[in-house]
Amino acid sequence: MFRRLFFDDFQIRAEYARRLTSAWLTRALRAGTRLPQIPTRQVAEDWSGGYSSIVATPEGRAWADRWWADALDSVDG
Repeated sequence: MFRRLFFDDFQIRAEYARRLTSAWLTRALRAGTRLPQIPTRQVAEDWSGGYSSIVATPEGRAWADRWWADALDSVDG
């Protein structure tokens, strides 16, 4: 029951995710092994980051705009 109550709160889940990611990255860096590379591509190849099919429609563009607005509004600062 406690676990269910604990994970129902978004702020607590977000903090848990940040701490878990931080611990994983710290352990990976201390291990001294080769880290995976983040794939990159030139903006000219795909400016949308792989979401071109979604933002190609007015509904998709509206959804993406709402998503970014919500994401940026939720940033601590």
